[in-house]
Order: sequence, then C-alpha cells, then structure tokens
Amino acid sequence: MKYAIFLLIMACGLGFSSAVLAQVGTDLNKTNIDVSIIPENPKPNEQVRVSVVSYGTNINSANITWKINGKTIKTGIGEKVFDFVAGDMNTTTTLDIVVTTREGEVINKTFNIKPSSVDLIWQAEAFAPPFYKGKVLFSHQDKITFIAIPHITSANGAEFGIKNLVYKWKKNGSVADSSSGYGKNTYTFTGSLISRPLNIEVEVSTADNSGTGYASSNVAPIEPFVLFYNKSPIYGIEFQKALQGTVGLDNSKELTVVGMPFFFGTKKPESPELNYKWAINGTPINNGNKTEQVFRQKEGTTGTSNISLSIENSAKILQYANSQFNLSFGK
Repeated sequence: MKYAIFLLIMACGLGFSSAVLAQVGTDLNKTNIDVSIIPENPKPNEQVRVSVVSYGTNINSANITWKINGKTIKTGIGEKVFDFVAGDMNTTTTLDIVVTTREGEVINKTFNIKPSSVDLIWQAEAFAPPFYKGKVLFSHQDKITFIAIPHITSANGAEFGIKNLVYKWKKNGSVADSSSGYGKNTYTFTGSLISRPLNIEVEVSTADNSGTGYASSNVAPIEPFVLFYNKSPIYGIEFQKALQGTVGLDNSKELTVVGMPFFFGTKKPESPELNYKWAINGTPINNGNKTEQVFRQKEGTTGTSNISLSIENSAKILQYANSQFNLSFGK
C-alpha cells in the first residue's frame, strides 16, 4: 500500500514538472519584436516614425503590414519602417503592426497614440534694470525655475488640471527625484560652479497613464555684463541710451555716470554682495562701492580719459563683468 502511494506521488510530481517545462518552452519559442516610436509622445499633427527590429527572426524576409485605425496603409516583405502623422488633440490613432515570419508565425502589435503637448518655459532669478523689454537671462550660478504647462485631455475632451498630473523632471539626463511627483509642475535649482549648458526634460502623465506628454529645453548660461547710463538731475537715469565709445561732457562740465549690472543673481544693483570698482585711466577711484560716479572737468584742461568699471559678485564667484568708455572734455 505504501509502495502504491509512493508511485502515485512520483507520478503527480513528474506530471507537474512536465507541465511547467512545457509552459516555459512555449514562452521561449515566441519570437520577440521590438518597436521604436519616434517621438515617443508625439504632439498634435506631428510626423511620427515607427520601426521594427527582431533578433529572433529575419525581419528582412518577413511580411509586415501596417494599419492605421483598421485600414491597411502599407504592406510588403521587409517593410520595417513606417511614417504617419499624428492626429489632432484629443484624437486617438490606433496603429496595428502584423508581422508574418518566413516560418509562418504571426505576431501582432497594437499601439494607441493620443497626441498631447507640453509648454516648457523658464525664468531666471536675476537683475535687469527697469524698462528692460527683453527676457531676464540665465547667468552662471543664477537660480532658475522651469515651468511645465501640459495640454493633456481626458476621454471627454477636457484638459487635466496642471496640479492633477504626475511630473518627472530630468537635468542633463539624470532624474530629479525630489522635484518630481504628483502636481510638481515646476523645477527650481541654482546653477553649479561647473558652468555648462543645461538640458531639462519633463515627462507628464495622468495618474493612470492614460495620457502622456513630453517637453525639453536647452539653456546655456551667459556672461553677465554692465552698461553705463547718464543720470540727469531732471529726468533721472536715461535708460533709453547707453554710454558707449566716446562721450563728451555737456555744457555743465559735469557728468553723473551710473553703472548698471545685467543678469547678476541679485534683486537690486545696490545689493551688498556686488562690488563696484571704478577707475579713470587705470587708476582706481574709491567711491565707497557706489553704483554711480560723478566726473567733472577741471578748469583749463582738455583731453580724453578712459572710464572703466568692474562688478563682481562676492557670493557667486563666476559672476563678473567689466566695461569702459572714453570721456572727452574741453574743446
């Protein structure tokens, strides 16, 4: 009796082992087809390129059929690449790929492509003078903030709220884990001492991954600079015209020059971390680290003097600028 029970247990064990091996064998015999979609998250009406590759079969001799929304667009032996245009916002394009190998195996791949877009903008925390009409640029060691504004729609056509999406930020290819997550549509950091161009990427998705979007931006830090302006006793600083080249003294025989820093990482030009060093013909002027300097013509003198100013940020060693102009006086 014991012998019979032992045989029964062995038979059950062998049967179970055979079933497992058969299942594994079936999985191993499946031919794998890799599909590449570029771009992975296309924008509305953007050109998309799809390609297939396989290391388990000769894909060049396989018959490949490409279908868009159920309609056959392209078919033939070795047709490994397929181009199409993504649809409008809130439209889904169904891409079917049917690969028939020379061995007779049929492999199907289906992808649902729903276009979305993400606007990626940035702003630097740096100084620019009043009435400056341009963008405040990013200089070495400035703080910079990237802002993602996604346009991802739900099934009913309504856009998801900015704070109701998941964001994954990358800087120069590395994921910024602490800045990524649900509702985190901004990414702020300070430029490092090793100054190099920045590549910022953001991947945006819904909580259930039913919609995705992508954007990237390349930003290179610029050198800060300084411009000179005349300070009129009546009109104040005349920002409409910078002092450059050779400047002549007016009839008052006096000129108040303001050195204005651009894109230094401060909130105002009088910030204590900014050091102003004025010089006339190379000789330093000790004016108490002021942003402006008064120049007067002495009686009976004529000629030209070189006026120079260097500004450095004591808190950010990479932020330095200098400039100069010539001041002529007399007849």
